Amino acid sequence: SQLSLLENGKREPKLSLLTSLASALGVSVEELLSKQPPSRRAQLEIAVEEAQRDTLYQDLNLPHLRIGKRVPNDVLEHIVPVERIRAPLTAASYGSTTAASATEAFAIPEAIHTDVGRIEAVLSPSVIGNLDGAVGYLKDYPHQCWEQRLTKAVAASAYSELKDHLPASLAWPHAHDDVKRALTTAVNFQAPNGGMAYWQASNAHVSPYLSAYTAIAFNWLRRDGHAVPETVAARLREYLLQLLRRDEFPTFYTAGMASSVRAVALAALAGNNAITAQDIARYARHVDAMDLFGKAHYLRAALATPDVPQDLREQTVAKILAQANQTGGKFTFSETLDNGYEHLLATPLRANCAILSGLVDASANAPNLPGLDQIPFKLVRAITQSRGRRAHFENTQENVFCLNALVDYARHFETATPDMKIAVTLDREALGSATFRAFRDPAVTLGRALNAGDPGRRAIMSLTKDGPGRVYYAARLAYAPTATTRERTNAGIEIRREYAVERNGKWQALTNPARIARGEVVRVDLFVSVPGARHFVVVEDPVPGGLEPVNADLATSSSLDATLADARFDPGSWYYSRDSWTGYGTYFASFYHQELRFDAARFYADYLPPGNYHLAYTAQAIATGEFAAPPARAEEMYDPEVSGHGLPATLVVED
Repeated sequence: SQLSLLENGKREPKLSLLTSLASALGVSVEELLSKQPPSRRAQLEIAVEEAQRDTLYQDLNLPHLRIGKRVPNDVLEHIVPVERIRAPLTAASYGSTTAASATEAFAIPEAIHTDVGRIEAVLSPSVIGNLDGAVGYLKDYPHQCWEQRLTKAVAASAYSELKDHLPASLAWPHAHDDVKRALTTAVNFQAPNGGMAYWQASNAHVSPYLSAYTAIAFNWLRRDGHAVPETVAARLREYLLQLLRRDEFPTFYTAGMASSVRAVALAALAGNNAITAQDIARYARHVDAMDLFGKAHYLRAALATPDVPQDLREQTVAKILAQANQTGGKFTFSETLDNGYEHLLATPLRANCAILSGLVDASANAPNLPGLDQIPFKLVRAITQSRGRRAHFENTQENVFCLNALVDYARHFETATPDMKIAVTLDREALGSATFRAFRDPAVTLGRALNAGDPGRRAIMSLTKDGPGRVYYAARLAYAPTATTRERTNAGIEIRREYAVERNGKWQALTNPARIARGEVVRVDLFVSVPGARHFVVVEDPVPGGLEPVNADLATSSSLDATLADARFDPGSWYYSRDSWTGYGTYFASFYHQELRFDAARFYADYLPPGNYHLAYTAQAIATGEFAAPPARAEEMYDPEVSGHGLPATLVVED
């Protein structure tokens, strides 16, 4: 290639680029190195043969780079901004109240930047929202086995209960008729022994779980004023009582599966006053073997049955809460189940929804249990976010149990139609106000940017409510510390980063400071672990200035370099600290979208179950020097206080 300076039409080939730039700007070389006038530009020409490419390595201390032909209007101008490294941390507190006021205390750190960060209050009249997709999914569901017919009937009934939370555009004009139509077909799916089958009404095809679920659904429909077929219901109760007394489960049922189904049967029978406190006590020793779905139904059975000791109810709540993962604004529950539970149509989200119904019952019937005033609404937030970007929940069981749980929640916690005005202040400073007239009104964010007087300040955020309704609020503080952290932070997400290069046929992990040669390809491994379900997660790894990610989606990238991200690991890698890692794009519930840019590599996931996740990309060393690598970080995009930060690093690129 040939480098020329274009100035007054004169071509001077093979001049030093640095000297040419200094001359074009009218400064000496020393002045060029010491200061870069932002308003001055250099115009350069690099001659390359057509369809060929070349690489130019040169220190270029200019804020603007202009590339193009000498023909007017055929120019590409690329402006590269030099920005400060600011990775804000977020702290948040969540609550809800029907009282006239509420307060949250702020303690703002001293050593923070004041050019980034905010103090905010997020207000909402309801925690239930975006249900139109879930209701519409069941309204138009095409299949016709008994579970699906019954589930559609329950959704039609829930539609009437949640109508105020749904958009006016969603209409189910014949919802009552759809309930009645489904119930009239129940007898066609009841076997001679009284149990229910998905398709063929024979004893050989009876499903113990489907039978217990049918009895639960009948209770829901009775509650909403629908007439269930009593002959079918009576025979079904006898079948479930026999199921409690005898071991008549299919051979593939484990002890835990059988205990969980019996818990659902207990909850269904308790709703009909068909069992006693002695029946509840008899199965107390089996609670530990139950899955979360079973524990939730055992709790509901214990709460609905008279004379059950309070300590038994409290012990059951404690066993459920022992499997919880709490962040500032959400509660989730997780467990590990074997594949046999698929016969029970088990999913983690269905279990969380059943727990929500159980905790709502506990709030109503055992209000002295600690924490139950705030846990349900945080669980609702987790449930509604678990759908990801889908309009509905994953399957019919999730849809029906989540819709019904939200009905339970609304009946207990959202009884008054909102007609309220909320004003927010920080000490005596007004942050704004919001007015809500309906459950479906959108959330409102009030706040301001941090200013020079905030570092080290202690303040009280006050919410004043005028009018009926329950207000949900999040008090948030986003701030950027002045000092770079030298410790990992785990606020619900753990993240680690490793650099490695391939030398002598082996991958070698790089220690800090990492030293590499220009032209070498570096593999960057990111290890993410979450103890509970996380929603809308972004992982961002800032790319040091000396590296350029190899993007396999670009035709000019080396496919060989890009595939190095799939290579083996150094024996000392963090990869070997865990039994299993879920890779990029492995499942729907994993990271599935990435953006490899010059400033950062970013990976996205709508939903992450509890577990360990491995991400990787490759980058080539393109410039010599010493470069800072800020910490890799991960956070929930809609709840940024759920986050994790790794360690910073230094990258030294040599010739």
